[in-house]
Amino acid sequence: MDNRLKIAAAAVVILGLGVGALVFSGVLNAPTAAERGQARTLTAQAQTAYEGGDQDAALRALDQAVELANEDEALRLRASIYVARANYEGALGDISRIIGRGSAGPGDYSLRCWLRARGDQLDSARRDCDRALEMDSGLASAFGNRGLVGLRQGRHIEAWEDFNTALRVGGSDEWVSWRLFGRGLASSGKGDPAVARQDMQTALIANPGVAAQYAEFGLGREEVRQFDDATFAAAMDPRSLISLQQYLYVYPDGAHVAEARAQIAEIYAWIAEDQAAGRQTVPGFSLAQARGTAGPDDSFGAIGLSRSRWRVAFVTDYADPVEAERAAAAACNASGVRDCEAYAFRNVCAAMAISPNDRRVGMAWAHGEDDAVRTSIRHCRSRGGQACVPVHSQCTPTPPEEAAAPATQ
Repeated sequence: MDNRLKIAAAAVVILGLGVGALVFSGVLNAPTAAERGQARTLTAQAQTAYEGGDQDAALRALDQAVELANEDEALRLRASIYVARANYEGALGDISRIIGRGSAGPGDYSLRCWLRARGDQLDSARRDCDRALEMDSGLASAFGNRGLVGLRQGRHIEAWEDFNTALRVGGSDEWVSWRLFGRGLASSGKGDPAVARQDMQTALIANPGVAAQYAEFGLGREEVRQFDDATFAAAMDPRSLISLQQYLYVYPDGAHVAEARAQIAEIYAWIAEDQAAGRQTVPGFSLAQARGTAGPDDSFGAIGLSRSRWRVAFVTDYADPVEAERAAAAACNASGVRDCEAYAFRNVCAAMAISPNDRRVGMAWAHGEDDAVRTSIRHCRSRGGQACVPVHSQCTPTPPEEAAAPATQ
């Protein structure tokens, strides 16, 4: 074979190898401009569906978009939906595709750090967070996620520093409770139980679900159990509605939930029984009630009282204190009564106690209905009442179970 034939043959082989390589790498199968345009339209539709709460429609559109063009925006959005649906493997796959093609941003590395922290890839997770912080040294999520990795690795001092930095650079965003709880766990791990309790309790009050979020990583169960016991003990000493209700809010699945609910029911029964008995001791006592339409953000109530006739009126859920006082006076000044006085209160529970023989009255308002009742009795006694009895208490905004109360009784 002469040189010209050899060169031609070699060219055919090289060309063939080149085409094979191009086909293998997908270059020849790259999406067309039309396909890219269609994929972007589908991604936009998915974003709209996702923001509207229709994840199923969003996923269908994203699957089509990824099949057409496999672009980063669609992969990121699909990964976020996968996370919301606890499909962590799917999310990891999509984010890894973005990272693998060299187009990832710091947020992509931070997310993969968090996803890898769920399993045994802790060293790889740490490298992802480190890379995210190399790209953006102020990325709060990367500090928080690296703190999570540090907790799982038993590197509590480093974890504390990462969570503390995340709290500082993240400001008052939605992840404050997550970072506080993590910093508390880190404090516990490095031997500072008092500091740990303060952080974790603050986080739990703001977001009771944060304990379950950490439990998914195998973290915090023992600490939460100890705090559960201590919080319930504090709620019982002294026993009060507010502390027991706060316990149920912070520990909705706590070890003492049934007992806390029983104690709350017992307190409400005590209030009802004592007030019913108290009314029987006040000659001519009558009660009127009215309810406005104000929402819970700014709700006024008022107490109306006729000392000559022992006519009492309680009104709740008014948007304005003057309006509440007028409503209380109107409800009280019925059936021939004309001397009612009205006193407004705002977004609390109010109570009244009367000592009929001494013609003494005590009024009080507090965040807990039981506290208001006790304080009204003390107030009545401090004004010279010798036989002060509670006659009524009510909270504004009106709790749902009281919403159907009659206008008068």
